[in-house]
Amino acid sequence: MADNKKDDSLNQNQEQSKERDVKKPVDDAKATQVDHQNSSASHSEKSSEEVTKLKKTVVELQQKLDKMEDRYLRAEADMKNIQNHAKKEQADLIKYDGQQLAHDILPIVDNLKRALEVEVVDDNGKQLKKGVSMVYEHLNKALTDNGVELVDALNKPFDPKFEQAIQTAEADDDHPAETVVKVLQDGYRLKDRVLRPAMVVVAK
Repeated sequence: MADNKKDDSLNQNQEQSKERDVKKPVDDAKATQVDHQNSSASHSEKSSEEVTKLKKTVVELQQKLDKMEDRYLRAEADMKNIQNHAKKEQADLIKYDGQQLAHDILPIVDNLKRALEVEVVDDNGKQLKKGVSMVYEHLNKALTDNGVELVDALNKPFDPKFEQAIQTAEADDDHPAETVVKVLQDGYRLKDRVLRPAMVVVAK
């Protein structure tokens, strides 16, 4: 009887041991699975953080690139403006070369013209007037050859760009209102630039 109880107790212990042996791998497997899940979750969080950081870095780099591109475009535009300004100045120097010299010669031309308007009767006076006329013609030719032109104002509509009204006169059939009836002093221009406006009388 006592032997039978011992056998039953032994069998019971063996079964419990087997159950523990079977249960342990299952528990270990579950633990491993939980660890793997935790590891995966942690890795996913790290990946998400890295992606966020990378996106932020890309945005910052794009902003820096945009600023650099804007600075480059501005610098390029400034350079073009400087080049265009320099070209214009050079073109103006060539186009209006001799402007100051021509301006200084105009009073001499005026004086020669007044001398030619004086009436002379003796031979010496006529010879002198002939010499003055030659100088006057040479100076006018030199001015014309260098682009200096006389402002053609007489009997033309008044143009304030090239003429300055000094006096007014009553308009008539031959001289409608706003027409130049007399030139008191000749005006000159160098190409499209006024060297000196013509002093005129305008009909009103």
